Amino acid sequence: MSQFKFIHAADLHIESPYKGVSKMNESLGKSLVEHGVKAYDSLIQAALDEAVDFMLIAGDSFDSESGSLSAQYRFVRGLERLNKADIPVFIICGNHDPLMSWSKHLQLPDNVTLFAADEVQQHTVVKNNHALAEIYGVSFGEKEEFNSLAKQFKRNDKASFSIGLLHGTIAGNIAHTPYCPFDLDTLRASNLDYWALGHIHKREVISAQHPMVVYPGNIQGRHFNETGEKGCSLVTVEHGKVVKHDFISLSDVVYDYYDLDVSGMEGIGDFQKAIHTLKTELTTSNKSYLLRIRLKGKTDLHNIFSNYAEMEALTNELNGENVYHDRFVFIDKFINESYPEIDLESRKQSSDFVADLLQRFEELEGDEKAAGKLLIDILDEISTTKVGRELKNTDFEEEIKGELQQILTTAKWKCIDGLIKNER
Repeated sequence: MSQFKFIHAADLHIESPYKGVSKMNESLGKSLVEHGVKAYDSLIQAALDEAVDFMLIAGDSFDSESGSLSAQYRFVRGLERLNKADIPVFIICGNHDPLMSWSKHLQLPDNVTLFAADEVQQHTVVKNNHALAEIYGVSFGEKEEFNSLAKQFKRNDKASFSIGLLHGTIAGNIAHTPYCPFDLDTLRASNLDYWALGHIHKREVISAQHPMVVYPGNIQGRHFNETGEKGCSLVTVEHGKVVKHDFISLSDVVYDYYDLDVSGMEGIGDFQKAIHTLKTELTTSNKSYLLRIRLKGKTDLHNIFSNYAEMEALTNELNGENVYHDRFVFIDKFINESYPEIDLESRKQSSDFVADLLQRFEELEGDEKAAGKLLIDILDEISTTKVGRELKNTDFEEEIKGELQQILTTAKWKCIDGLIKNER
């Protein structure tokens, strides 16, 4: 058979909790867990609709260990649908669901191959008595795997098309714990044709050819570090070469940021109208959204947008209109990046304290090193508090930096507003 198709998915995290949401809105938190399972159901349906020849799952099928009983049931139920359609599935375990933690009571269908830990195994995909491809894979035996398992992969010269199934961190990625680290040269040395990777939740084609190396990302975003549509890769192979690589969207709920221009708005009614228009537009799509809305531009409403209590009350009111069983738009928060109706350029050119303050804030906002030092100082200052300890143990460094930037912007305008009012 000269042509075949397969789906490459990873990081299903079935029944994963949604960080921070449940505390804000219990109804939404429960709904999101179900939407995460729905993404898995969509993955199974995509394999059936595309009539793929096999599927690859590159680790972290469950969010923790072997998952709850309901997660196990839903996982197996999906695999059984593929079994009825004669679609083989090849699975490795990752750091969230290491092999040693998989339940002995979890009975996988006959179409599923679960790779062992420690040593690379090789399995042949056969269809109509014809070998389509060789799948090489290795599972995490335990939660923390820091060995470079990629070095164990070596191609069998008899294979017409060879795939490496690996859960790990590519060199240079400092945003994730370096489980099973590897570099591109190691992958090339294996002489495989396609590397089906997992662990990094951001979709990325590391190498387009010789070999093709792909992170498909996770199938459903779970917080604001995982924005945009999520899904899997659909790969078409002809005569031993990848000829097509498509993205299939599976996420029913999308985390995202949205920039709203508030310039020229004359009152809060204009603002509310703009938000309702946005929500109406988004709810006509086939997705639900969790948004952080950045308010941009020069406006007389700047002081209102800077009032945390008022904006929180407005956000709660807007979210109270949602029903979380169908399509919805949930506003996580508004990020005030607007500025008041003053001539900034003229103020900067003056020689007063306001001009000096503007200059100092801009220097701090544009200096990553200085902002980084400020972040470290803040974390050290609150290190003995519960919040401080939790922040130091999180992997939300980028989000914390974003929050710091917002704090600096808010502080700048509060200072400037106060000084200008005192001039009048």
